[in-house]
Amino acid sequence: MRDYLLCLFVLINLQPANARAQEKPEPFIVLSEFQVWADASGPEVYRELNRLYLTKGRCHSFLLYPRYEYFLWNADRMKRWVDEAVALEAFNVFCLGDDTRTAQGRLIESSGLNPKLAETYFQIVEYAHDQGLMVAVEPVGLPKSRDEQHFTAWLRTWIGPDIPKQRRADIIKLSIEWFGAYKNRPEIAEELEAFFNACREVNPDVLVYIDSISRQWRRPQALHRWLLSQYPGTIVSHYLNVDQVDAFRAIGARNMMVQINPCEADFGPAHLFLYFHETVTFLQKAMDKRVRYLSLAGVNYAYSRRDFDLFLDVIRPHLSLAPDIASLRQSLVPDEINEPATKEDVKSQLME
Repeated sequence: MRDYLLCLFVLINLQPANARAQEKPEPFIVLSEFQVWADASGPEVYRELNRLYLTKGRCHSFLLYPRYEYFLWNADRMKRWVDEAVALEAFNVFCLGDDTRTAQGRLIESSGLNPKLAETYFQIVEYAHDQGLMVAVEPVGLPKSRDEQHFTAWLRTWIGPDIPKQRRADIIKLSIEWFGAYKNRPEIAEELEAFFNACREVNPDVLVYIDSISRQWRRPQALHRWLLSQYPGTIVSHYLNVDQVDAFRAIGARNMMVQINPCEADFGPAHLFLYFHETVTFLQKAMDKRVRYLSLAGVNYAYSRRDFDLFLDVIRPHLSLAPDIASLRQSLVPDEINEPATKEDVKSQLME
């Protein structure tokens, strides 16, 4: 037995160095996003979520509306979430998801940065930058008139040149949900073009990526083919699993991103607890597909440092995080859409 083990040891160590190297995990994740929503104001919110769960079997924060006082943006509390993101050593982007409305409104409203929350917002962005993170924002309150003129004025209030660089976001997470995609609005391509043009005018350093949401948008549509032809090198994110990655890669999309909400991981939103198993499974599948851009969202609901620290072990061996926005841009690959679409194609499809 001893001789057998000795021979086995020798054989293993006689393997070529490159064969052993191939066994090492490959680092390929360039962007890892820690997205928070407006915080629950206190323990009474979780008691109410529990009541909802016991009676309805789900407890999404939106079900608590119109009790907007249940949610708040607070600079000191958000700084602690920044500290959590840093401590986990698995993120390079801190994202403010403006999904949840508060008693003071949203961070960014249809007129621009909310004056009631402006200083809170700027303090959070500045603190995240000071801690070495890039900052992303997912705005919900788009201008009512979605043309280039109104987008330009709106963007100037929070990423404009008059705002100190340390207080400006680096990334805009642009969800087509907030453009009314679920209603199949035929003018959506025109509005997205106006947004991209306005953003380039106001602050060309800001990176815009697209959140493509669910339903039919999980499959390549004319909108995707047009957008990725018009703006090659745009990251396209999808929500909750990786089933759509292969289909989008097949049409020539080269910068796929996936998002997991650990408190919504089985399409049964329950902002009261984490879906640990589902989150691990999702992350493992994302690693199998070598997805380079990753988002964990709603992390301040049902958060557990222990659980996050454990399931992030799935991605840690693959991290090669960009330190800044310039490095992140260098990671992008021009899309090669094999059947480009026009804005007219988008309009026709959505009018059918």
